[in-house]
Amino acid sequence: MLTNIQIDNFAIIDHLDVDFQNGMTVLTGETGAGKSIIIDALSLVLGVRADAMVVRAGSKRADITASFDIATLPEVADWLKEQELDADDDCLLRRVVSKEGRSKGFINGQPATLAMMKSLGEQLVDIHGQHAHQALLRPGMQTKLLDNFGNLNEQRSEVNECWDAWKILNEEFVQLKQTEQDRHDRHELLDYQVTELDEFGISDTEISTIDAEFNKLANSNQLLEETDRQYQRLYEDEQDSAFEQVNSAAVKLVELSKLDPSLKNISEMLQGASIQIQEASQELRSYQEQLDQDPEKLRLLDQRLSQLHALGRKHRVDVKGLPELQLRLHQELKDLNNSTARADSLEQDVLLAKENFLKSATKLSKKRHQAADKMNTLISDYLRQLGMNDGLFQVDFSALEESRFNSEGTEKITFLVTANAGQPLQPITKVASGGELSRISLAIQVVTASGTSIPCLIFDEVDVGIGGGTAEVVGNLLSTIAEKAQVLCVTHQAQVASKGDHHYRLLKESDGANTQTLIDDLDSSERMEEIARMIGGIKITEQTRKHAEEMLAH
Repeated sequence: MLTNIQIDNFAIIDHLDVDFQNGMTVLTGETGAGKSIIIDALSLVLGVRADAMVVRAGSKRADITASFDIATLPEVADWLKEQELDADDDCLLRRVVSKEGRSKGFINGQPATLAMMKSLGEQLVDIHGQHAHQALLRPGMQTKLLDNFGNLNEQRSEVNECWDAWKILNEEFVQLKQTEQDRHDRHELLDYQVTELDEFGISDTEISTIDAEFNKLANSNQLLEETDRQYQRLYEDEQDSAFEQVNSAAVKLVELSKLDPSLKNISEMLQGASIQIQEASQELRSYQEQLDQDPEKLRLLDQRLSQLHALGRKHRVDVKGLPELQLRLHQELKDLNNSTARADSLEQDVLLAKENFLKSATKLSKKRHQAADKMNTLISDYLRQLGMNDGLFQVDFSALEESRFNSEGTEKITFLVTANAGQPLQPITKVASGGELSRISLAIQVVTASGTSIPCLIFDEVDVGIGGGTAEVVGNLLSTIAEKAQVLCVTHQAQVASKGDHHYRLLKESDGANTQTLIDDLDSSERMEEIARMIGGIKITEQTRKHAEEMLAH
């Protein structure tokens, strides 16, 4: 429910801070005092577009904050969690509009888009009257109201689940069918490529090994000549070899260490070096003996490498990427084979899912027709009570083509109404009179209030153009709604105002230079005076006051 609204620098409002309670709250006052301006301000935090004209003259910005108690609204709490905007049991919506027309929105202190504020606002408040924010005219809402009235939400959810299952399977099947020729062509190409790569027998180890072996064979003459030269320098030359020189120095230092023991460590290091040179020389000789100079093997290796490079160019990959390509193409071919089998079984799954959807939709349709018969009678009766003596309401069902089936079923539901005898029934959206639309909405809301999920209902001058007994009926109906949801009502009718649980009076004050709207929370005596003013106008007599007391007492 709406618990508070703070309005700063909006239209003729300088500052208002108003608390609201459960039940029915009425807002009254002279024409132009700002009653509907409060509703307009609230509409901004509910996502309605704004322009610079709403900013109070001389101010930099208009600032509106509305507080809601969502402790008993789990769906709203879930929505806030999904958006990462949750904040315990309270929800704050704020809108700031600059004098240049720029607008910023906030939900629980976090920046929010206009679409987010509108989505949340539709779950919190429903404004009836000559305003655009009316749930009754939103697409799908009429179907939802009928289902709520008939307690058909369980069946509605079943249809929705069956629809989703059918839609997902059908979309997958259609996509597979649309790409069937592409899949066939791709399958043939993959089959050829995989066969070619498999026959070539590529492996990671072969590519690295063959490349190294080819380089070794291709340079075998150079390797043999150079290693022999180094062998001579290390060991073979008896006079100048590294072995002879190091070994000679080691022997000499062994003799000198007898004269100076500090040379012993150096002599030992040289002895070790000579041994390492000898071992290295032996390894080098073994390498020379094993060095392969097979021209035929070199030719075969060169041929294999040429084939590998040609295959790499063909598939536009580096030679080292051929094994990975082979694995990837194998997997893609496997997936294509699986998708072919999937398409065959998927067709049967789609038919079964469609059958389940049609069964659940037909079952829901029958129950909707039963609920519609009751709704037609009840709403038509309320229309007559509300002064539309020839008013008639009817729920219309029209079958949809299969291409237009949706999550709500196989039919389109439209609320039809006529207010005058001899006039045909027509969709509510085509009702020209704002006053008639308000009363029609009121009648529908009364009937469906027991199932509504919207916690705050606002009726802005739904009593326009009526009076007397009809106005009292409106008051009684609003009071009935207030038993199920919070009701805020802007009214000029004393018969309606007297039915409220709480009463605010708005008045316009001017000092000659500035005009502003003020609001008073009326106590019982002040309320009696306000009702008397609404009955009697400028001059209030004792008889008028007694009439007001009787209305409040009644």
